[in-house]
Amino acid sequence: MPLSLRIIRDPGRPAWFNMAADLRLMSRCVEEQSIFLRLYRWHPPALSLGFMQDVDATVDHEALRRRGVACIRRPTGGRAVLHDDDITYSCIFPVGSPGMGTTIAETYQVISRCLTAGLARCGIRVEAHDTVLDSTEVRREIKLPCFLASNREELMAGGKKLAGSAQKRTDKAVLQHGSLPFGGAFRELPSLLNIPRRQRQLQRELLHRKCTCIRDLKPELEKDRVEACLSRGFAEILGIEPGGPDVWSADEASEVERFGTSEEFMGRWLPEATVA
Repeated sequence: MPLSLRIIRDPGRPAWFNMAADLRLMSRCVEEQSIFLRLYRWHPPALSLGFMQDVDATVDHEALRRRGVACIRRPTGGRAVLHDDDITYSCIFPVGSPGMGTTIAETYQVISRCLTAGLARCGIRVEAHDTVLDSTEVRREIKLPCFLASNREELMAGGKKLAGSAQKRTDKAVLQHGSLPFGGAFRELPSLLNIPRRQRQLQRELLHRKCTCIRDLKPELEKDRVEACLSRGFAEILGIEPGGPDVWSADEASEVERFGTSEEFMGRWLPEATVA
């Protein structure tokens, strides 16, 4: 049975819906033998935490409440990411899917090519690098935010980091998702973390110097245009024309909502004492 490709473009959704949707698609991709590309936004803004992060040690709960920022735990690793005026992508597929890579590194490379092709369609040239910040002196002084921590095949534009990604692999399915900042709101991440004032200042300065966003590179672009270009980039590199509706059906949305509001989901993925 040949693999299909379905692309879902989601408007602003609550944090719990976004993570519930990614997790449900990990099950569905195996049942349907399909690659899912989901392009989504967050409303209200949200802080997503890496799977192993300690909530109280990471988050400034009062700052979250004051700013109306939700909080959710990701199934992937890494550190906290602020999703505010960004485009998030998730690519989900069955283990062993032809052309999708058999290791973490190979899958990063494939998806990196897809993102690169899509961004090129809207006039943004990027290159993939394994890390952004190589200064061990800076690393000793500053606990790096997720957007500056080392990772594989991260996308750079004009010498600055544009996209950060993380991956989860099970014995049946693979999920890779990542954030492409549209505006500069992501640079406010340090103000939401439980770190000393000096660390906040240093992290904010690094995010300004070492990272960029789509609006910095191409101010005339709209989110819908970028999402359309990313969709074509994936179809082009994977060599599969997308099929199926690009929105959730009523039944699909209800299924995600039931899962996202279940005790099973909330007990595992919604950190206690945070805005849901």
